[in-house]
Amino acid sequence: MGRFMTGRRAALLVLLGAVTALILLPGAAANTPVTGAGFTTVNESADGTDHCKNGNPAVNCNIYDGKEFVWLNGGPSVAYVGDGDYFFAVLDPGGQADPNDGAAKNLSDDFDDYSSRTFSVSGGTVSYSGSHDFDNNKIRLADYADTTNPGGVYIMAICSLADSYPVDASDCKYDAFKIQEGEVVKGLPLTITKDASGSNDKTFAWTIGKDVDKTRVEQIGGNVTFNYTVTASHDGGTISGVKVTGTISVFNPNVDDQNNTVPVDIDAVTDQLSDGTDCAVTNGGPTTLTKFQTDFPYSCDLSDLPQGELDNTAGVSWSDQFLDNGALLDGDSADFTFDGISFTETKIDECAAVSDSYKGSLGTVCLGDPNPKSFTYSRTVAVPNGCVPYDNTATFTTNDTGTTGSASQTVTVCGPVRTGALTIGFWKNTNGQNLVNTYCIKGGSNLGTYLAGLGGGSGPFSNAPATCSGLKTYVYNTINGASATNMNKMLKAQMLATALDVWFSGPGWRSTKIGNVKPPSTFLSHNNLGAFEMDTTAICPMVDILSTGTASCKNGNPSTDAVAAGALPASPMSMQAILDFAATVPPFNGSTSNSIWYASDRTKQEILKNVFDQFNNQLAFGSF
Repeated sequence: MGRFMTGRRAALLVLLGAVTALILLPGAAANTPVTGAGFTTVNESADGTDHCKNGNPAVNCNIYDGKEFVWLNGGPSVAYVGDGDYFFAVLDPGGQADPNDGAAKNLSDDFDDYSSRTFSVSGGTVSYSGSHDFDNNKIRLADYADTTNPGGVYIMAICSLADSYPVDASDCKYDAFKIQEGEVVKGLPLTITKDASGSNDKTFAWTIGKDVDKTRVEQIGGNVTFNYTVTASHDGGTISGVKVTGTISVFNPNVDDQNNTVPVDIDAVTDQLSDGTDCAVTNGGPTTLTKFQTDFPYSCDLSDLPQGELDNTAGVSWSDQFLDNGALLDGDSADFTFDGISFTETKIDECAAVSDSYKGSLGTVCLGDPNPKSFTYSRTVAVPNGCVPYDNTATFTTNDTGTTGSASQTVTVCGPVRTGALTIGFWKNTNGQNLVNTYCIKGGSNLGTYLAGLGGGSGPFSNAPATCSGLKTYVYNTINGASATNMNKMLKAQMLATALDVWFSGPGWRSTKIGNVKPPSTFLSHNNLGAFEMDTTAICPMVDILSTGTASCKNGNPSTDAVAAGALPASPMSMQAILDFAATVPPFNGSTSNSIWYASDRTKQEILKNVFDQFNNQLAFGSF
C-alpha cells in the first residue's frame, strides 16, 4: 500500500494497482464536492493494446508508455462520479494541489482553458464536446505539459463546477499516474543488519552447618572450652533469565535529487532464533522509514541455555509502492543472519558472608573457594552452679539477593548443684548433734522411724532408736565409725548423712529456736532434698577399671558412670530413690549386724559411697 497524506503530498502518492477514490452510488446533489470515483485508463479501441504497463487497463491504469495514451474514465456503473458538471486538469505533483487555470502546477492550461476540459455525467454516462478526444465514454487527457517529477509522475484532478469556477482543491478528486520514459525507474531495495548478545543469570543456593566437639560438659570448677566448626557450601547454580537482545538496523538508500531520504513504507520487521523462538521487535509492525538508518530493538526469551549453536535471523518486508522521487519500489524482503550467539553469564549470589552470634564475622566464602569451606573458633566459659545452656547460631548472607540461612548448636555446661546438703562432719559435730537431739520429732513424724523404715524395716538403719537422745548417739557412733579400710562402714556413714539431709530438709519445720538450739531451717533450705534428681552417670572420683562418665571432677579426674558400672539401676535418680535402693535387697544384705552391700563387691560399694559423699559435699550434678 502507498502512503496517504494531507497537505501538499496528498495528491501524489498512490499504490500500483490500488483504487484511490471512494465508491458512491449515482445521484450526487449539486453544489457538493466530487463524489464517487474517477480514474485514468487506456482506450484500446482508439490506441491499441499494451500501453498500460501497470494496473487494470479496463478500469484503472497506473503506468503508461506515453502521455497521449492516458484517458479519463468515469468508471464502471458501480464506481462513477455522481451526476453533475466537472472539468479535469493534469497537475505537476508536489506542493498544494490547485487545479485552476494559471496555477503553478497546472500542466493543462498551456494548451486550453478549463472550459475545453468541461464535461457532464448523468447516470454514469459522460457527455463531452470540447477539443480533446472523446470515445467510448472516455476523454483523452492530452495535451498537457511534461511533469517536473523525476519519476514521471502526474496528477489528474476531476473538479466539481457545482459551486462555480474557480474551485477549491477540496472540490476535486485526484488520481496519480506515471509515464514510463523507456524503462520504469526502480526504487532501491532496503538493506538490513543486526547484532545479537546472549545473556543469562546463574543463581547459587547456599547452605550452612555448625558442629561442636561436645554438647554437654559436667565439671567441678574451672573453665570449659568448646571448639566450633562452621561450614558454608553452595550448589551448582540455577540458570534463569536466558535471553537474546540486540538491535536490528534497516537502511533505506532511496533519496531525491537533493539527496534527502525518500520515505518508504514497510510491512514488518521480524526476528527469529534458529530454534524457532520468535523474538519481540519494538515497533516492528507497519511503519514508514524516513531516515537512512532506522533501528529496532528486539528481545528473545528462552527457557534454558541452548544446546549447540544458536543463530538469529532478522527480516524486513515491504510492498509495491511509488516513492516520492517517482521511482517504483517493487515489493520484496531482506534478511540478515547473525551466527553463533555467545551468552554472557551473570553470577548471582556468588559469595556469602558468614557470621556467628558469638564470634561475629567469620569471613566470606565465594565460588572458587573450597566447597564446603570451614571456619573454626573456640569459646571458653566458666563452670556455673547447676546447668547453663549456651546457644550459638551461625548465619550466611548472600552478596546479591541478601538470602540468609542459619545453623545452631546449643551446648550445656553443668557445675555441681548447690543443694545446701551437709557433710558427715556436720552431723558428727555440735550443730548436727543438737539438731538430732532437739528436732528428731516433727509433728507426727519421727526421725528414728524414718531411718528404720528405709528398706522396709530390714535396711541398714532398721535398729535406729526412736528417742532423740538415742538417735543422737546412734548418729555419732555410725559416722565416727567410718573407716577407709572398711568400705561398708564408710558407705553407711555417708548414707546416713544423706538420709539426715533429706529428712531435715523436708517442709513443716518451725523457724524458732528450742532453747539455745538453732532450728534445721538455719542449716538446711527447706527444698525437700529427697526430690533432687542426681545424674548417676557422673560420680566423682573415678574408680579403677570402671566405665567413666562424662564429668570432670576435682583435680581434673574423670567421673564414673554408676549405671554402667552396675552400682545403680538408672540415671537420673532422686536422692530418696537412691536411699531406698541402697536400703533394699539387693544391694543391701538385709542384716543390720553385718552391713554388706553388693555381696562384698568393694568396687560397687565405693561407687555408692561416692554417690552419697558427692551429694553431701554439694558436688552432685543435676539431671539433664
